[in-house]
Formats: sequence, C-alpha cells, structure tokens
Amino acid sequence: MRLCAVCGDPVDPDLEWRGPGHLSRQGSPLLRWAAYEAGYCAARKTSPDHTYYLEVRDRTGGNRAALAVARKILRRSHHILRELGNQAFAPV
Repeated sequence: MRLCAVCGDPVDPDLEWRGPGHLSRQGSPLLRWAAYEAGYCAARKTSPDHTYYLEVRDRTGGNRAALAVARKILRRSHHILRELGNQAFAPV
C-alpha cells in the first residue's frame, strides 16, 4: 500500500491525473496533519523544497502548494523505506 494512500491522498492509480488539491479524510488524521505541516514548512526559504513550493503556490495558492510538497515528501519517504526494507526497523 502506498504511503500517500495511507495518508488519504485521493490518487486513483488507474488515472493519469490527481484529484483536487486536498487530502481525503481517509487514513490517519495524525499522519495527514504531520504531512501537511511538513509540506507547509517548505514555505521557509531554507527548505530544500522551497523552489517547488513557490512554483506551485504561484499556480494554485499556498494550501495546495503545501499539500503538493507533502505528497512529494511522502513519496520520497516511501521510496527510502522500501529501499531500506527490514533495515529501516532495526534498532539504531
């Protein structure tokens, strides 16, 4: 299961387009909140995703830009965790 789907991202994998700029109310409310907050932190000038945030903000507005960055962060996290496999859960 995709990490974005667990968060409530309304993406239909059979379609080429994404749903409107909101997270559905499916999935963990705490995880949705954390993803949005992480995306909104991209508004800071020191964020690595700041340029992407500005591009999306100019097209769609601040809230949708934060959600777009949140999805990007979730996709990155999913790929990192999948690559690590069971090592991701090993004690440090």
